[in-house]
Amino acid sequence: MGGQIGLGAGIAFADQYNGDDRVTICFFGDGAARQGILHETFNMAMLWSLPVVFICENNKYAMGTSVERTSKTLEIAKLADAYDMPGDTVDGMKPEEVHKAIERAVKRAREKGGPTLLDINTYRYRGHSMSDPAKYRTKEEVEEYREKDPINVVLKTIMDNGWATEDEIEQINEKVKMEVQESVDFAEESPWPDESEVYKDIYVEDDYPYITD
Repeated sequence: MGGQIGLGAGIAFADQYNGDDRVTICFFGDGAARQGILHETFNMAMLWSLPVVFICENNKYAMGTSVERTSKTLEIAKLADAYDMPGDTVDGMKPEEVHKAIERAVKRAREKGGPTLLDINTYRYRGHSMSDPAKYRTKEEVEEYREKDPINVVLKTIMDNGWATEDEIEQINEKVKMEVQESVDFAEESPWPDESEVYKDIYVEDDYPYITD
């Protein structure tokens, strides 16, 4: 619901404070982009030049309401303009374009150039949840986007360039399925954690060396 936007900036601030060479990637949707915390966070992130990349996964409908009905500004990247933050609109249906945009933004952050907002336009073919029949859009619109499915686009690019054969692609698919199943089995077969773990990594246990009497 937008709370992670402030948390993302907070993590980036911690890395900056500790002198770590890290960049935080903070994801949120087009619905969360309407929350007030976004503006407060953008202001502080730019003021302190934090190493964070804000990524809006813009699927155009939030939980079920189109962007057109919730904002006068349809290009979410423009929200960065008010804070003099670099903002780019990216075709999320093209993995190569997403890679290039994130690479540029991360490089900028790592070189102390501050945050970036990436408005990555994508789409979801089903409802927001199991209880969402997605009646707020037409079947024709969904099918139109299915033709631009990034997985199929990438597979076509690979095959057209001869970078892999169908057999090699199938081997990759099987390997991924095995890794997923192994992860599921590990989670389901693992014992419940001990109650003592409840507060682990929540509070700092060491003394603060910078606090003096």
